[in-house]
Amino acid sequence: MDEITLLAQAIPDEPPPSAETVARARARLSARHGTARPARPRRSHRPRRRWGWTVGAAVATAAVVTAVVVSVSNLTGVTGPAPLTTPPPPPAFEEPPHAYKGLNRLAATAAPRSATKKRIRFHPTSENVKLVIFCQEPGSIFFTHEGTSGAAGTCGPDGGLSMLADKAYEPGWLGRDHQVTVWVFPPDAPVARGRGACPSKDACGGLHELSGPKAADRLAAELGERAGAWSVAAYDAG
Repeated sequence: MDEITLLAQAIPDEPPPSAETVARARARLSARHGTARPARPRRSHRPRRRWGWTVGAAVATAAVVTAVVVSVSNLTGVTGPAPLTTPPPPPAFEEPPHAYKGLNRLAATAAPRSATKKRIRFHPTSENVKLVIFCQEPGSIFFTHEGTSGAAGTCGPDGGLSMLADKAYEPGWLGRDHQVTVWVFPPDAPVARGRGACPSKDACGGLHELSGPKAADRLAAELGERAGAWSVAAYDAG
């Protein structure tokens, strides 16, 4: 590709030179690289100087084109925005994990505040069932209840197990739907620890014994909603 063609491509908005002009320019260029011709009158040097300017402009244009190409190449090497990454999973007290110690999640629910209750429904398929409560505040107190059975315990971000799931070994517990009610209270809730810790209301010294759903509801009403998200999930080996 000669300078004339390069110049035409580099300046696409300018009209191309006429065929006659191109032919004369190429002939003069060939003459410069071929046999020397006799000297011409002084007046004939003016077109040669004009051609020299044309060649100089072509070389300058080629340099500009090269610089532009290099700049564009450098731009294409610039790293763009980083690809979107998968966001980390939410903490367990906001959304229980899909698996827990080799078991699969059957059902789950979550609450954004403490001193509240939730109900969870699930249908176990094996005796290896776990009911796990995940609490944002370590040492939170939970109470689970179904039918005539209740179980209390403490939980944290890593979870706490309800003893209600141990009933899976009892006849008739498997093979049917279950609805368990769960309450979670803050760690400093006035709860009497241990079954039978309060033989009478006066003997508790203002503490609440989590003996059933009515007692849990009374404590929740007394405290009002508190900070501390929590969740509960049922897991099964099936």
